[in-house]
Amino acid sequence: MYFVPTASLDSNTKLKDYLAKVPCCDELQALEKTSAQVWIVVLTQKLCQQTLATCKLRQQLDPSQKFIFLVDQKELCFWMYRYQLQVTAVIFCYAKTWYQELMAALQELEKATELCFKSRGKVIKVELEQICYVESHCSNTHAAVLWLMDKRPLQVPKNLRILEKENPRLWRSHQSYLLNPGNVYMLDKLNATATFVNGLKCPISRQKFKTLAERFA
Repeated sequence: MYFVPTASLDSNTKLKDYLAKVPCCDELQALEKTSAQVWIVVLTQKLCQQTLATCKLRQQLDPSQKFIFLVDQKELCFWMYRYQLQVTAVIFCYAKTWYQELMAALQELEKATELCFKSRGKVIKVELEQICYVESHCSNTHAAVLWLMDKRPLQVPKNLRILEKENPRLWRSHQSYLLNPGNVYMLDKLNATATFVNGLKCPISRQKFKTLAERFA
């Protein structure tokens, strides 16, 4: 496991060179935390639970801390859910585009990390990491329903088109659905569905499945 405080890295090149060596290392190491609130964590099977327990403790002590996980096995996503971690992004080390995805995740953190809307005169905020998928409202074209990590539905006064435009981290999977790739556990081609780490499922259109599968590959 490696904890990399992003603020302690001088440049993207240094980060790329550093992380290129990580999959070959087995020892537990942690860099001194500076003022950074974002951590890049390399998660492997060998130290999975020890790593996640450390992350959980850090997040309990400071809820503002965020984690980007680099994993070498999809099955490790299940343990992230078991430890109830607030995960910003999950990137697979074996993907050829892992570095580009990592840079994209860091850039996204500079943008809004919350979905904000007004309800009865109050401003309500929902962390994007808490969203599994978004479903179009069955009777209101100006609204949508968020399905959250705790499996609760939450109606919001914005439709899918607006939510997709405001939140590029939500991917279109169907004419009536957006999904949060950070919480996806498995794509099922036979049944054309996405299964999330908490067991929820949402449909994927046949036309969208290939594109989504390539983005996850």
